[in-house]
Amino acid sequence: MTEKMMRKGFAILAAGLFIGALLLPARASAFEVKKMMPGGESSGGGSGGGGGGGGGGGSGPNPMSKAQQQALQDAVANDSESFLGQESEKKASGEPYVDLEHAKPHIFPSAGAVTVKLQADSYKAKGKKTGDQKSLVMKYKAKGNNYVLDGDPTWEDAAKAK
Repeated sequence: MTEKMMRKGFAILAAGLFIGALLLPARASAFEVKKMMPGGESSGGGSGGGGGGGGGGGSGPNPMSKAQQQALQDAVANDSESFLGQESEKKASGEPYVDLEHAKPHIFPSAGAVTVKLQADSYKAKGKKTGDQKSLVMKYKAKGNNYVLDGDPTWEDAAKAK
């Protein structure tokens, strides 16, 4: 019973972090808006000179509506729950694990699809940081008002922690 409650707690925590990143795109530097998004011209994206576009900070409004953000949050929370449980069990048993409880969501929307990377520190046995980070990568397709997982989630090595 407590394990189930812990899983739900971790899922809620991950969902909270995820929605926080969606609602604060100016502060979430990993929120990347593609130029080929609906509503933007899909004409060859580079003809106006290479310089000014990709700066930081306020690069425009969030391309996802509140309903889309909520649907994506729900999908990620649901689809990541089993991975949170697996990593929690590894941590409890002293095995190497990825700390998905404190993962940073990175969201990459494109036309009709979204890639979500939950990036977190990797730990050796007994809780010692390795200095590496891993990302749980989940790709979604928009289906009506929902997002559906497109293939199985995969792990990938992320850039080294600073």
